[in-house]
Amino acid sequence: MNPSQQLENPYSVSGELFAADAVLSERLAFLRRVYAHVFGAILLLVGLEYLYMTTGAGQAIFSLFGNLWWVALLGFLAVTWIAQQLAWSGASPAVQYLGLGLYVIAESVFVAPAILFAMVYNPNLIGQAAFLTLLITGVLTLYIVLSRQDFSFLRNALFVGGVGLFAVGLGSAVFGYSLGLLFSAGVVTLMCGYLLYETSLIMHHLPTTAHVAAALMIFGSVTELFRHLIYLLSWVNDD
Repeated sequence: MNPSQQLENPYSVSGELFAADAVLSERLAFLRRVYAHVFGAILLLVGLEYLYMTTGAGQAIFSLFGNLWWVALLGFLAVTWIAQQLAWSGASPAVQYLGLGLYVIAESVFVAPAILFAMVYNPNLIGQAAFLTLLITGVLTLYIVLSRQDFSFLRNALFVGGVGLFAVGLGSAVFGYSLGLLFSAGVVTLMCGYLLYETSLIMHHLPTTAHVAAALMIFGSVTELFRHLIYLLSWVNDD
């Protein structure tokens, strides 16, 4: 989940025209730049995952999450916070790209256990989850662009839902109970809500020049959606 939307918007006083107020051609050009950067981030993520899986680093990451999950989680949250501060700062493009790059590295470590799980359990899950992720993201983005609806009202509900699911996941790690189909479905639903909220947010509260900051937000939700679709599909295939 992306706490980017909780940060103070540095573009709110820039005087630039927000994407939602631009003409359709400019809105579409802005989204093309955003998703070009998201695609580039995904390619970097894929390259890192390939490196992890072919060098044995993936197994080491898997063991880290199993034995020292709290260290891995704290490290992920720390790097994520730094990356988002850099990309969301309104600073120079180089600083924003540094933030996006750091975030891709952090997400790659978090996604690695799911990739390793799928490779052992059923490698087809990776392609299935990737297809569904692209389909869901495309449909939700198209809806926001065409409707221009503002989903900022989802903010509090998403925050509460995220805290609740985090608490359930934390309890599983501490007390050892299994997370099942409903938990995976809940996270996937939450990520769909975040994609609606964040796509709406970048359209209504970012100018058409802020594509790097927008890409970081969307990339985070897309990768988390993909990660939890792997687990959801594994439960569905079991049934």
